[in-house]
Amino acid sequence: MYNGKVEHEEEGLVLRWEARRYGISKRVEGGPVGFGEDAVVLQYDVKFSKGHGCSGGYLKFLSEDPEFKEEDLTDKTGYSVMFGPDKCGDSGKVHLIIRYKDRNTGEFEEKHLKNPPGIPTADGGSHVFTAVILPDNTYKVLIDDVVEQEGSLFEDFEPSFLPPKMIDDATDSKPEDWVDEPQFPDPDATKPDDWDEDAPAKIPDADATKPADWDEDMPLEVTDPEAEVPEDWDEDEDGDWEAPTIPNPACKKISGCGPWTPPLIPNPDYKGKWMRPYIDNPDYKGPWAPRQIDNPDYYEDDTPLKSVAPIGAVALEIWAMDGGIIFDNILISTNEEHSKEVIETYWKPKNEAEKAERAKMATEANKHQHLAFWRGLLETVDPFLIEHLPPNVVDMWMAAKEFLLNNLVYLYAVIGLIPTLLVISCFIACTREKSSASDDVAARKKKTDEPTADDEDETGVEEIEEEEEEEEEEKVTRRKGRKTRA
Repeated sequence: MYNGKVEHEEEGLVLRWEARRYGISKRVEGGPVGFGEDAVVLQYDVKFSKGHGCSGGYLKFLSEDPEFKEEDLTDKTGYSVMFGPDKCGDSGKVHLIIRYKDRNTGEFEEKHLKNPPGIPTADGGSHVFTAVILPDNTYKVLIDDVVEQEGSLFEDFEPSFLPPKMIDDATDSKPEDWVDEPQFPDPDATKPDDWDEDAPAKIPDADATKPADWDEDMPLEVTDPEAEVPEDWDEDEDGDWEAPTIPNPACKKISGCGPWTPPLIPNPDYKGKWMRPYIDNPDYKGPWAPRQIDNPDYYEDDTPLKSVAPIGAVALEIWAMDGGIIFDNILISTNEEHSKEVIETYWKPKNEAEKAERAKMATEANKHQHLAFWRGLLETVDPFLIEHLPPNVVDMWMAAKEFLLNNLVYLYAVIGLIPTLLVISCFIACTREKSSASDDVAARKKKTDEPTADDEDETGVEEIEEEEEEEEEEKVTRRKGRKTRA
């Protein structure tokens, strides 16, 4: 049955090949682990290193059986819990299935977790899955040490762990006069006189015109020029050979060829087949359901986990369409703190290393994309340079181009400097232009003897000095006059 070999390597249990069925099991060391007295923790990590398309990634925690031998595992071997991710196509979920023994019938029944959480396995990294089943009839499902779902065994599993208190009465039947149709066609309704059932849904567009390049004389099909007479063709038996026809390739170069017809548009007068409108049924009584009676098989069970067989072994028993699946750090414990220590010690360091590696690979991929973009862009100028520049200059360009492509940081530095150099160049040009304009104005004023700002300043100083000299002469004259009068 198991045509896939599970390889045990340092990184864990490796399912290397796709499209294989794998089966391997191991008995629990230290004896079976029972339910109902202590918490039961089931935990492991799994990595879909080549992607998760259609494969199981769950484990089966087998029911204790003293006669069970590890090499006797089959798909029919009884289990107590099946837990872990499973995916095929777009649908993926984390199974949590508990096999419960019915107290009345003695038969085992699978209780499936309703609305199970989704899976994060598509990223190709290791993810740790933890199921905690507690003696107070509650449960928790954790993914990567985060609680994704928790609740009650009685409320969140189907079928329910307990039989329903009330059931349908098998002897009850719907009365013959029970009306459960809320509406019916109006018998008094009549089709309007202007209702045309024969009007087509679409009609030719009257406003459409044939494209100017449409060629109605050009055939829609032509003989295949590459067709050859088959070697085993016998004209006496098969008749004259005729080459097959193919769509006329010339028609693709214009709007179309062959007979032109206007395109169809929705008919504004279309109404379709007339139907009687529905009206409310005055005799409607609602949906019928059989009456409820007490379930004779109902029983109370405050400790349903005691009806789940102890775990005696763990099995990897799956069908895998994906290769490169790795299981590791499988744990069965009655101590939640122990599971936390395993996560901290084994899974987290591995997860951080894988994240760093994925980030590095993403960076490299991004680098290659940038490199391809710039190489394609720079190589567009190669033909022009080769045609118009000397060979030694072309060689220098080729060497510089390869250097920049191998050191993209320098290429981005050059690209970043271009705007800066343009701004500096514009600033210098504007400054020189302003200085040159000032020199031209000064030269023009000097040539035309036009007053300048300096000339105006010097004239003002001379006028002030002349006024001061005139005032001093007036003072001397007044002093002489006073002496003469004396």
